[in-house]
Amino acid sequence: MNKIILTVLLAGAFIPVCAQSAGNVGINTPNPEKELTVNGTMKTSGITIKDPLEKLGADENYSFLIKSPAPQNKITSYNESFVPNTPAPINLIQYKITCNSADKDWVDEYDTKINSNKFLVVIASYGFTQPVFTYTSTVITPVPEVFAYNTNGTWKLKADYVGFSTDDSLPDGIWTLNLLVFDRAYAKEFTSAQTVNTSGTGAASAPLIQ
Repeated sequence: MNKIILTVLLAGAFIPVCAQSAGNVGINTPNPEKELTVNGTMKTSGITIKDPLEKLGADENYSFLIKSPAPQNKITSYNESFVPNTPAPINLIQYKITCNSADKDWVDEYDTKINSNKFLVVIASYGFTQPVFTYTSTVITPVPEVFAYNTNGTWKLKADYVGFSTDDSLPDGIWTLNLLVFDRAYAKEFTSAQTVNTSGTGAASAPLIQ
């Protein structure tokens, strides 16, 4: 009968491990801050987070973990010391759109060319450079229509003071639109048409999220 002898080498034998008197153990670091501190990369088949979560200390930084969808299945850590190049999970984009001389407050369709199948766009805030007025009444408050919509695979922008116009003697108006652009891998879009009764009150039959 042949005998097979297996020799097992412990991976820890090749990694600098420093034990501290306080009971903390460090890998590649002589000053472990926790019971186990790893200075370098680590690979594991799973991770367990205890509840309740420990609060960050005054000198500790945050980390925002994002898992990309298949087939990458990659976890990336974002924090104030690592800000990724575009695109990030959440992006802020500002557009300054100059209206033409015929319609000085009107942007009917501006194509951002942002892929609507990959990204979700929300207008966070807006501004307009010129005053507007109307001939029909002096008590109407100008409220602009400003929104993003997607057609033909890209996001479009619309901005207009409906029923109002600008002074022809003034320069063409400029809209400033601040967009929040979310990667659809990390954001879900809900759409729901609701109707209220004649008293102006109502309630959803069921919450879209809970």
